[in-house]
Amino acid sequence: MVDADKQKNPKGNKTKNSSLPEINLKSLIFGAAAYAFFPLMAYQHNIDILMAFAAIGPLYIGYEAKTKLKAVLLGIVGATPLLYLAYGGMIGNYVPSETGDLITVVTILGLGAIMAYFGSYLYKDRSKSKEAYEEASSYKGTKNVPIKMKKMEDTGSVTTNIRNLFLPSRKKKEEDE
Repeated sequence: MVDADKQKNPKGNKTKNSSLPEINLKSLIFGAAAYAFFPLMAYQHNIDILMAFAAIGPLYIGYEAKTKLKAVLLGIVGATPLLYLAYGGMIGNYVPSETGDLITVVTILGLGAIMAYFGSYLYKDRSKSKEAYEEASSYKGTKNVPIKMKKMEDTGSVTTNIRNLFLPSRKKKEEDE
């Protein structure tokens, strides 16, 4: 019986539906809870600075999603608890109106999507940095990783040195001609 299962699936892994994306439920639940918890506590205890920490939720959702499209979709899903709190009147007085409801939905879900997108961007940037670190640290077993610095030649003039340091190379070439 065991050999027959191994023949069907030689790696021994459970068979998964490959068309479904892998969703990290822990990050989705934690991110959605953080996105709703901080505004709720800020309103209930009248501490406005806590509102800024609500961005932690969608950023975490996007970081763990790893791809931009999945991050945007999970950011929208993670923003729904805050939408529920807004319509329940728990984070301020709720007065139903057609345009007000539409603006509230678009704002809350849009901010969740944008912040999750930024979280996925942070993941991509960090993975590129890790790859560069791994590549740089593989030289001769050194513990110190060399930092790539801009090559700057001393021209003798302070203003020219500063200009060469901060201006992109194509602008320097245009100014020299």
